[in-house]
Amino acid sequence: MTPAQRARLPVLVPDVHAIGMIGVVRSLGKAGYPVHACASRADALGLSSNFASKSTRCPAYDDPQFLIWLDNYARDHDIRAIVPSEAFLLAIRPVFDRYAPLLPVRPDEDFVYEAFSKPAVLLRLLESPDSAAHLPPTLFVQDGDPLPTEALGLPIFVKGDGTDARLGNDNIVARADSANEALERIVRLRERYRRVLVQGFVPGQGTGAYFLVHQGEIRQEFMNRCLHEVPHTGGFCSLRDSWWHDAMIEDARRKIRHLGWEGIAMLEYRWDPDSDRFWFIELNARFWGALHVALYAGVDFPTQLLDTFHRATVRRVKEFPLGMQVRYTVPFEVGYVMSRWRDRRLPLAQRLRSVAGWFARFLHPGIRSDLLYPGDRKLYLLQWRAFLRGGIASFLHRARSRGLRDARTSEKQSATIT
Repeated sequence: MTPAQRARLPVLVPDVHAIGMIGVVRSLGKAGYPVHACASRADALGLSSNFASKSTRCPAYDDPQFLIWLDNYARDHDIRAIVPSEAFLLAIRPVFDRYAPLLPVRPDEDFVYEAFSKPAVLLRLLESPDSAAHLPPTLFVQDGDPLPTEALGLPIFVKGDGTDARLGNDNIVARADSANEALERIVRLRERYRRVLVQGFVPGQGTGAYFLVHQGEIRQEFMNRCLHEVPHTGGFCSLRDSWWHDAMIEDARRKIRHLGWEGIAMLEYRWDPDSDRFWFIELNARFWGALHVALYAGVDFPTQLLDTFHRATVRRVKEFPLGMQVRYTVPFEVGYVMSRWRDRRLPLAQRLRSVAGWFARFLHPGIRSDLLYPGDRKLYLLQWRAFLRGGIASFLHRARSRGLRDARTSEKQSATIT
């Protein structure tokens, strides 16, 4: 598909405060699609992207006016496709059939929303021995089930998904460091969710297998690995690299084919480099936070997705550079360094190396930044400005609080002396 052909096909990209959706805006805008970026937050970074043809604020998803706004906007701007986030899909669930023709997913409401339920996905995988391989210790708690009594490795993670929520659409992952704490969290989450997933700890680092699937055929694959997480003991991935693991990608292929998913998807794993064992954690059937790693490596998932949606032929990228590092510099890489610096269990030499490494990566020509993207570098500067303003405001707030406490202490001391 040529840029001239794409120029006649406006696309709506919501939730452009998220780094993954910013990557979608950049990919599609660079390819020639007229991108309408929207978010409910005025400070959403993607609204300032040079690759957005039009940026607009929309009502919040829980605002009754949102669906009215969406109807009017899609009609007035002749929107031909919508690249949905999970939150967007949950917001349009009452009118899914109306928007299904604009969504690059399988036009089956039950199928789509079950894909956003971690318990539903894992139950589907357990239908087949091939797709059930490499799962962590897992329990399911549904309506009416007794509390589990089986032992899982600590810590335990209790999860509720927006698609299973009784009210609202929040996703929750709660960590428990004891069996009793896990039972308490299960009781609380079961009040809010129809189904709750309970998983035991597995060692290793986060990895991802990424796919574009169209008409049952895998059209594109990619893998990356998480090098830093926030906090450093496990969390959001702040530094990643392009990567490959034959056994893991083969397992991911079996799982994605068994699930029958259409569109883009990330299969999240944990991989233990010492034993080379790995475990499937969850399916994310939407664009992911590490999307820029694929973009920098020349694997352009968003444009491939829209081109296939518009029935164009897509060229598969069979080889891509391995070991290409991309970091989310602020605030997440700062958060990684701070979490290590504050962890007194780590030797001082290791904590100092973490701080030095953060500065050294600015000088490394092979390390890229999510936001410092060619043609759209101002988002990097905007993020730094917001980070510094927030940091200074936080510092002044803490200093002011300390000053007030010191003043009160001084007054008490003066009163005692008097």
